[in-house]
Amino acid sequence: MVEETIQTIKETENEAEEILKKADAECAGILEEAATKAGELKEQAVAEAKAKADADLSSAKEAGEVAMQKALHDTETEIASLKQEAAAREEEAVAAVIKDLV
Repeated sequence: MVEETIQTIKETENEAEEILKKADAECAGILEEAATKAGELKEQAVAEAKAKADADLSSAKEAGEVAMQKALHDTETEIASLKQEAAAREEEAVAAVIKDLV
């Protein structure tokens, strides 16, 4: 009877040891899976951030181009206006010189 009890205790200890080994293996698997998922999530977050930064840069470039085109158009309009005003004053100046000469 004592031998049976000792045998039962040994078997129970062996079973407990197997359960602990399985738990350790399962824990290692869970940790490995978590590390893999964390790496994937990090890569995804980096890719999304890069895509957003690229989109923001593209929008900024486009807005800059639009502003530059507007400034160029406004400048060209101002130049044309100044040329027209200069031409009108040139005629006045010529007329004044001719009047003084006569």
